[in-house]
Amino acid sequence: MIPVCQPAHSPELNPIERVWQFIKQQFKGEVFLTLGELRERLNEVLQQITPEEISSLSS
Repeated sequence: MIPVCQPAHSPELNPIERVWQFIKQQFKGEVFLTLGELRERLNEVLQQITPEEISSLSS
């Protein structure tokens, strides 16, 4: 195993950050009055994301 040092605060080098960015875009302009509403909408968004999309975003 070879450790790879990444500079601090470099989200472009962390694949999950692109996934989170994609998810956050789905919520643009939406307002949730309760935590339950947010959870429901997040569940909808996560169910719509295909494994191929995740692979494309994180590779």
